[in-house]
Amino acid sequence: MVLISALGEILAAPVKLGIKLLEAIRDEADKELYPDESQIKEKLIELQTLLESGQMTEREYEAQEEKLIEQWRRIQKGKEA
Repeated sequence: MVLISALGEILAAPVKLGIKLLEAIRDEADKELYPDESQIKEKLIELQTLLESGQMTEREYEAQEEKLIEQWRRIQKGKEA
């Protein structure tokens, strides 16, 4: 009986690991799709740094900034609901 239980644990280990991996991927995707306010602020600061260092044009900056502001607005609407 102990052998069957141990064998079951061994066979289940890859499945458990796969589930943990999929959960981690889901969590990261959720962060990308549904960022919180602090993540948006970090991205805005990152954009500003890229603009100031010349790694990004003003036009690219404005386009990215608008997307982030739109995400922030959606978060604010969600808080009001």
